[in-house]
Amino acid sequence: MRTKVLSAIAAGLLLLSACGQGDESDDSTTPPPSVAAQDAKSTSLDDITVEGKKGEKPKVSFESPLVIEKAEKKVLEKGTGDKIADGEQVTAQMTLVSGTSGKVVESSYDSKSPAGFPMDKSQISEDLYNALLDVKVGSRVMLSLNGSAQQGEAAQTLVYIIDVEKTSRPLTRAEGEKADQSDNPVTVKWGDDGAPSISKPKGEKPKDLETYTTIEGKGPEVKKGQSVAVKYSGWLWDDTSKTFDSNWKRGGQPFAVEPVGEAPVIDGWNEGLVGQKVGSQVVLVIPPDKGYGKQGSEPSIPGDATLIFVVDILSAQG
Repeated sequence: MRTKVLSAIAAGLLLLSACGQGDESDDSTTPPPSVAAQDAKSTSLDDITVEGKKGEKPKVSFESPLVIEKAEKKVLEKGTGDKIADGEQVTAQMTLVSGTSGKVVESSYDSKSPAGFPMDKSQISEDLYNALLDVKVGSRVMLSLNGSAQQGEAAQTLVYIIDVEKTSRPLTRAEGEKADQSDNPVTVKWGDDGAPSISKPKGEKPKDLETYTTIEGKGPEVKKGQSVAVKYSGWLWDDTSKTFDSNWKRGGQPFAVEPVGEAPVIDGWNEGLVGQKVGSQVVLVIPPDKGYGKQGSEPSIPGDATLIFVVDILSAQG
């Protein structure tokens, strides 16, 4: 799934691999690290003071500018929950602070919507993965990274305060009762591992978004603003002989749609996933205006393409 513009927090940490867009910022604006280091007044996580209780927006202070040339982590408060493990879905409150100005760039406490992401190196930065692996749920973790707070800005040290709220292990495929597919324009079949395939569509291309359930899950309904982990495959209505995108083919690691309803994905996903049950598999038939429009998306999606996605909803958090 190709994404739109990421938030500052997501841009720094959530590397949506083949599903994301590349950073097109001009590296010529980045000051040489040696020059930035010479001007630094703070050079270590030990120079940073973090005040406030877990569960509340932290107050972060240091003498700026702060320059830490390599990623560093520090567990400020140890939690009492289970250790975070590979493959789990993490829900955390995250606050991002600029090392240059010392000011908060973004905080999920302000938006009242915690971040959700998988412990999967193909979808998040390796630094975030390493900072949280084996850390106990309930911990407050500080992480520094070198990056850009927003696309187009000069590189700087970024400081993240991460309050880990909970983890869960998502399903690996849709689970529930198979539904009648007689009204579905395509028939879905499944491989032994659960990977879907579809028939040629029948009827005419719809002008509006259409959603069909092929497996009815028993979990809670997906709500706007949650982080939703999915597996998916996508086809062109005009050519269902092969997928143009599928994370089943990339090792089957879940893809995070966050926050659903306003996530950096096409409108057909944001609208079609809200209200579905966790554990379900749905078919989304997406007209061009809810997909990639007249421009399409190179190299595999032409302009004015109607899309068909089969989506397994594995978890919803937040």
